[in-house]
Amino acid sequence: MKFNLPKDHRPYIDKYFLRAKTILEKDDLNPIVKAQVFIRKGDCEVYGLNEAIAILNKYNPNPKNMTICSLQEGDSFIGGEVLMTIKAPIQDIIDLETMYLGVLSAETTLQNGGEDIHLGSIICNMAKITRLVSPRPVSYFGARHWRWDRDKEISKACWTGNAKNCSTDIGAKCYDNPFKRGIGTIPHALETIYHWESGIENAVLFATEAFYEHIDSKIPRIALVDYVNREITDSLKVAKLHNLYGIRIDTCGENYMQGMIPRQYDEMHGWNEKGVSVSGVYAIRKLLNDEGYDKVKIILSSGFGNPFKVEKFIEAEELLKMKLFDGLGVGGVYESRMATMDIIEVEGKEIHKVGRLPKDASRLRKIL
Repeated sequence: MKFNLPKDHRPYIDKYFLRAKTILEKDDLNPIVKAQVFIRKGDCEVYGLNEAIAILNKYNPNPKNMTICSLQEGDSFIGGEVLMTIKAPIQDIIDLETMYLGVLSAETTLQNGGEDIHLGSIICNMAKITRLVSPRPVSYFGARHWRWDRDKEISKACWTGNAKNCSTDIGAKCYDNPFKRGIGTIPHALETIYHWESGIENAVLFATEAFYEHIDSKIPRIALVDYVNREITDSLKVAKLHNLYGIRIDTCGENYMQGMIPRQYDEMHGWNEKGVSVSGVYAIRKLLNDEGYDKVKIILSSGFGNPFKVEKFIEAEELLKMKLFDGLGVGGVYESRMATMDIIEVEGKEIHKVGRLPKDASRLRKIL
């Protein structure tokens, strides 16, 4: 089956994956990894697998070194079930994730009764969020939640809704759009490789230091601090680095942020929920301030396409009399069965982000 794929994939890729590849090349790190792909919103049929595999084949410079196992197009699956595994040298696939996840997300949504994206709704949804947090910047980070060939118009809609920037170069080149290039610093996939190379306790710090060493100093230094689920500890570690612009908190929905006590009933308006929570962010902001790192900015992502979550943080700021964050990365400003990829193995050893464990893949069949 043939697909009309672009000659160059890089304009459609989240910038942090492109920068991660550059860092790995310059640090001469290229271990063989195994990754699993899943969709949380299941109990339906999977589509887009054939195009996702075509993307991996076309843009991987060494496809003979790659092994893919997957379900078949149209197979039923339950939420969270593994749909595909990819095994390859990390440098060959780290910059492909945006495109193959996007087609899985979009096609599975559309073929199971979901609606196509509506640009007017995207403008309205983004505008709600930007109004709530203004004048703080909101960035569109949702390229992997829909097809690559719709990213430009989605990014333009987000800009119309007053987003300040986006994660892909194709989105940044929208007509009458002031973005020049996509933005982004460090993905979890990069930290996974430093976890393998230098130990889990060094994953966040060493990935950030590698960014410092290999990426143009004009690019803001923003550390991703939730990989080990020690958001407080790692925030304080990286805050010591010279000229750190800020930290990004992207705690996954499987985890409570460090220091949070799970409760069956949260009397503080849902402040202690899983994922990026008000209480967790407050603890980090207060400790950074107390330790003299009040200039370090906090960027939040994961779930902030939902205005209700944004409102919760704004209300908390009013009650606490404290600014909790300095910007948002937003993806889910439209309905999508969002596909996710996690590295679960490096050079045959179980290595992964805390909270994202290997799943059963016994239903998959070897494709390549």
